[in-house]
Parts: sequence; structure tokens; C-alpha cells
Amino acid sequence: MRSQVKPGCPGLENTNEPLKCVFSTVTTFKVGTGTTAKKQQSKNLWFAKQCDEDSYAIRKINPQFVPVGDETYVDRETLLSEYTPEVEIHNQQVQPAMAALNKTLAKGDKHREDNKPLSAEMEYTRALDVDETNVRAIFGLGLVYLERNDREKGLAVFDQLVAMEAAFDEDHKHLFNEFGIALRKNQLYEESIRYYTRASELTEDDENLFYNLARVFYEKNDWEHCFLFVEKALKLDPDHTAAISLGQVMSIMADDPKKREKHGKPEVPTEIAEQVKTLLKKSNSSAMMEFPTEGLGGKRV
Repeated sequence: MRSQVKPGCPGLENTNEPLKCVFSTVTTFKVGTGTTAKKQQSKNLWFAKQCDEDSYAIRKINPQFVPVGDETYVDRETLLSEYTPEVEIHNQQVQPAMAALNKTLAKGDKHREDNKPLSAEMEYTRALDVDETNVRAIFGLGLVYLERNDREKGLAVFDQLVAMEAAFDEDHKHLFNEFGIALRKNQLYEESIRYYTRASELTEDDENLFYNLARVFYEKNDWEHCFLFVEKALKLDPDHTAAISLGQVMSIMADDPKKREKHGKPEVPTEIAEQVKTLLKKSNSSAMMEFPTEGLGGKRV
């Protein structure tokens, strides 16, 4: 009877595939002093994922056999000379643990979409028991809290997210957008400003971030900063429909006291009103939209 061949790691034997595999390193350290001193070894597991031809992202694997923490990068020579492949651990421990975690997260997302916040919270909490730094689970919990107006817990999650660079990766842009809108809808304007400012520190100039900041300042009745960030957004993208729309709203508010009264807005300073009108003449504004939409997609809206 032919023995069953165990599958290897993608990219380890076939270099035409992107590599994904578990590797290990061994650290030797001394315990005790003098004649009682002994050498001991500690084995660490790492999950390596190929990013391009000669760059590999590695993350430490926790006791629950899932990759956690920030990625560091090594080249292929370093990976294969300083790390040892652990194919059996990859196949029997890490892959099943990662699949189970993703299943738990998917359940949480589905419960949140189905308006079952308690069930969603339970699944996200389970995911965090496995990986306490899981960005998707943290975003999910934060959205559950904000959607049920639990500001205290929502702010605790907010503080955790702004401290995590991974929360602002492109991989999480949809959750980033959703959480930012939830902060604004809960009238957490100062937190919204910190949130988008933190994102702008970690990314290149992004017209959608500037629009989001403008929208928060609009809600705060801060016409000066609202215009400043509308202008920044349109400088990067003259066709940015939401930014044009917000500029149009500012112009309407400047000209129509009844509109301002209806929406509880203060008077727009004359200088700002003139700057808005000049900016709109230069922009590619064709359609008039009385109020900005919640988002247009793109990188971050």
C-alpha cells in the first residue's frame, strides 16, 4: 500500500509559488551562575509569507498557533539560512488554527450584518482570546459598541486602534472607513480628528482622509478647518465628488440664513465664503448635491 505523501508548504519546494510556511529559530541562553549554570534552548515559531521576489514578511506565532503582532521583513537568503522550515507544524497546527480563527471572525461579521450585536460581540471576543491583537476583531467589537451607543467601550476600542499601525493598513480600509463614520455619527468629533490625523501620519497624502477631516470639522461648525481640508482634498483630486459637494454645501450655508437656521449652523465668515466660491470655480463641479454622501469608496472615505 502506497504511503500518503504529506503536503508541503506553498513555495518551499516549488519556487514558482509564493512561499507561505512556518519556520523556527532556536535561542540558547544560560540559567544560573557558577558551577550550577546550565544552557537551555528556547524555540520560537514564525509564519513567513512572501511579499515579492526577495522579501518575506514574518510574524511570531503565539501559543494558540496563530501569527500575531507586527510584520518584520527579511530576504530569502536570511530566511533560509537563519530559520528552519516546520512543515508538519504548518500543516497540523498553524493552518487549522488560522482557518478556525477566520471562521470565528466571519461569524462575528455575519452576526453584525444581521443586527445581532450580542452574538457578534461573543464571536469577536472569542477571536481575541486566540489573538488579542487581531485588527479585524477589534474593529468589529468597536463597531458593535458604537452601533449600540456604548460610548465608553467604543472609546476604549478607539484608544487601542489608534495605537496600532496595522489598523491603518490598506488591508483594513473597509473597516477603517466604517469605524470612522461610526465615530462621527456618535458625535465623537475630537476622536474622529485624532483617528484621521493618525492615519494621515502613517500614509501618503490621501484626498479621502482630507475629505473625512473636512466632514468632521463641518459637523463641529468649524468653517475654517472645513474649508482647509476640502481645499487639500481637491488639490489632490479636482474630481473628488464628495469634497466638491461639501464645498457646495458651505457656499449654500454662506448665502442662505434660512438654511443655516434649519441645520443649526453658524454664519460662514465672509473670507471663507469667498475662498469657497473661488475654489468651486476652479474645481470640476458639475452636479449639485445639497449634502455630502457617506462615502465614495476609494482608498479611505
